[in-house]
Amino acid sequence: MDWTRFTTRQAMLATVAFVAGWQILVWGFWFLDWIQLAGSASLCGWIGLYLIGLLWTIYGVERAAQAIEMRRSAACARENPLRNTLTAISGGAQETGRRVWNPLDPAAWYYGRRGQRLRQSLAMLGSYTILFILLYLLAHLGLWGKIDPYELPAGGGQDIIKQTVQVQKIIKKKYVINPFSSILFNPPPIDQIQLQLDQETQNLYAVGQGADNGAGFGQGTSKGKVRFIRLEHPDRYWDKNFGIGGDRNMLAEYHSRTKQKVAEETEHIPIAQLASFPPKKSPPLVYIAGAHSLNLSSSEKKILKQYLTERHGMILGDNLGGHGFHNHFFAVMKEITGVDPVPIPRDDLIHRRVYTLPLLPVVVAHGGTVPYGWNIDGRWAVYYHPGALSDAWRDDHAGIKKEVYELCYQLGVNILYYAHREYNTWLQSQQP
Repeated sequence: MDWTRFTTRQAMLATVAFVAGWQILVWGFWFLDWIQLAGSASLCGWIGLYLIGLLWTIYGVERAAQAIEMRRSAACARENPLRNTLTAISGGAQETGRRVWNPLDPAAWYYGRRGQRLRQSLAMLGSYTILFILLYLLAHLGLWGKIDPYELPAGGGQDIIKQTVQVQKIIKKKYVINPFSSILFNPPPIDQIQLQLDQETQNLYAVGQGADNGAGFGQGTSKGKVRFIRLEHPDRYWDKNFGIGGDRNMLAEYHSRTKQKVAEETEHIPIAQLASFPPKKSPPLVYIAGAHSLNLSSSEKKILKQYLTERHGMILGDNLGGHGFHNHFFAVMKEITGVDPVPIPRDDLIHRRVYTLPLLPVVVAHGGTVPYGWNIDGRWAVYYHPGALSDAWRDDHAGIKKEVYELCYQLGVNILYYAHREYNTWLQSQQP
């Protein structure tokens, strides 16, 4: 049996088993909401992966170097059988009069004439470490995909209020004049009935903000679209109701009700990826859902603070679980914004544009029945919904009545429009 080959195969199997076991352990901790253990397991796994990769690098470089030296020694031996083997290995390449560029060859010219193996090992260690750090950053900063700058849809229009007009009877009084008699000063009233149909008021303006025609915003572009972006975080319910059959329905409803252009699909990104958007082409709104916790790193909190304060972004928080997420969300937003949350009044602008909402629609009161907001410089930078707003956007609407899920769609339209309207106003103020 080839013992070397057997050992290599065993090492490869052990490496695969380590990576698989590491990922299963991390996801298991996340599933159980043991967030700190998941973070520790993830960090230890990356350290172990670095060491295992380093061993494989040393092994591969050593095997390649030995093979090159053996070939060179054999070639020199054929040309000069009396020559010392060690001299042939170390000096054969220089005596040919040509430079060796292969980094796997210890006789490469940039390793010098002394301590070639040591210098080769140090060079390989440095190169491997740099490549591993880049891999780590790519995995954690979400840079695998291309970042599309966020652009508002072009257009304009005026703010509108959509409301229901009820059937009503209007009675007008008329004087009756008899040409063959005197005027009656106390005539009986004659009813003139004017019926108004029970229908939604027609939208006389394009939904948007600006002087241009069409639904959209004055600072938008022809290729701009309204997008719905979720933020990833350790809570296992961060992606509940995501995509088709969930918040994609909300995006489609926004398009049908405002006529603004929207993206074909909803999106999800790591929090770190928010920093990759251009400063004036960042998302006006991001969505954070959860059921148990909102454990963020210090760097993620810093990115969210910059997003809210410097890039004029807005967060929509949706409680899909209970008091755990409620308490975590309030603590994190207080730390990020530096302001205390306050109840958002029913008559606030965000509840009156595009739709006038008679009440806050709640699917399940996980965090109560009152919406809270964090106000920065006169605008709502964070809107917290306590009652599983996105559950109503699903295909089955979580089994609630039509009147409730219709209001949930209306609230979603209002929040999306508010965020984009505020962002458009901010872009206008940034112009020289």
